[in-house]
Amino acid sequence: MNQDAMTPDFPVPTDRLRARQRGVTLIELMVGMVIGLLAVLVISQVAILYEGRKRTITSGSDAQVSGALSLMAIQRDLQDSGYGLAEGGAVGCPVRARHSSMAAGQLLRFVLAPAVITDGSDGAPDRIAVLLSRPADFAVPVRVVSDHPRDGQVFGVGTGSGLGLRQGHLMLAVPTTVPDPKTLANDETSWCSIFNLTATPDADSTSLAHAADANGPWNPDAGSTPVFPGTTGVSVAYPTGSLLLNLGTLTRRTYCISGLGDDCDSAGSPQVPLNLRQISFSSSTAQDSVEDLHPQVVQLQAVYGLDSSGNDRIVDQWSATAPTTAAGWRQIIALRVAVVTRSVQDERRPDRSGDKVVTPDLPVWHPDGSTAETLRVDRVVGEQWRNYRYKVYETVVPLRNMLWQAAS
Repeated sequence: MNQDAMTPDFPVPTDRLRARQRGVTLIELMVGMVIGLLAVLVISQVAILYEGRKRTITSGSDAQVSGALSLMAIQRDLQDSGYGLAEGGAVGCPVRARHSSMAAGQLLRFVLAPAVITDGSDGAPDRIAVLLSRPADFAVPVRVVSDHPRDGQVFGVGTGSGLGLRQGHLMLAVPTTVPDPKTLANDETSWCSIFNLTATPDADSTSLAHAADANGPWNPDAGSTPVFPGTTGVSVAYPTGSLLLNLGTLTRRTYCISGLGDDCDSAGSPQVPLNLRQISFSSSTAQDSVEDLHPQVVQLQAVYGLDSSGNDRIVDQWSATAPTTAAGWRQIIALRVAVVTRSVQDERRPDRSGDKVVTPDLPVWHPDGSTAETLRVDRVVGEQWRNYRYKVYETVVPLRNMLWQAAS
């Protein structure tokens, strides 16, 4: 048969040949899907990593701001502490006070000191109580010129020595010899007393009245819980030579860490914050006001700086133990404070042993300026403390009102 006879005598269209070549094969489709899935996987992993890093940086920045603001608040109050209280050598005197709104038998007891540290047991956070005064008018210490009995209602003073004093002013009576505080038994036989002036003395006045009436909420009746030492009608509460100090607006502020199940807690607080408890002695009551300041503060530690070698105004010793004598309280001229904040981000990362470790060791601070000491953040955060990052803020705050007193 002739080969040419089998060849069609009409041409095949080229577009039909192209149609047979259109589309992709199943293999090509599967390869494309695999490449797409790999791209999605890479992109999602990059997004997850980016988001995790962003949360770490953001939570670290929040912890940094919280720590800086917390330390600034404490430092500011410590720098003002002791104002109006360091005159007349009264620092270290045990103080008793009673507001008319208090229940029978209830007293306020505290040490007249710019700052008092309550040491937390077994690494628990400390508390720092700051005491300061802001007199509304100028006033110098007034010398008592006659013996004052326990149930007396008038202090005898020199003519014109009440200049600058007004009705309602909060006053502090200081005995001739400042007694040592008995911090455990509260069995002092002599102490300093808080009272109100109930009349404004004139230029020729030789007495300062403090009768128990509406003008004196800090003047309890003579028959109630004793604010003045001694025995009614028998002994002298404040002998000739005692001092009277104008306290003005007396305020006691206590910084502590809430969330530990003690009296520092504030209701409804979702995070562990730095807590401020404040008593204003010029208010209508003697109750604490409570305020959460900054979140994620998990440790607060402080030590006293003592000028134990003399009156050179240089810290010779750092100690967490409160003095037991009035002379010891007058040696405190500085505080060293450490604040620890926690990042809110839980960053669990598996290691080879299978543990989740981000912070392997407890953070440290230097209470004496050189020796490292661990900060027990586990006492606040719990067993999962290693899953978080921490920032430590440490500073030394000179008590300038104590320094100025030493310089005078």
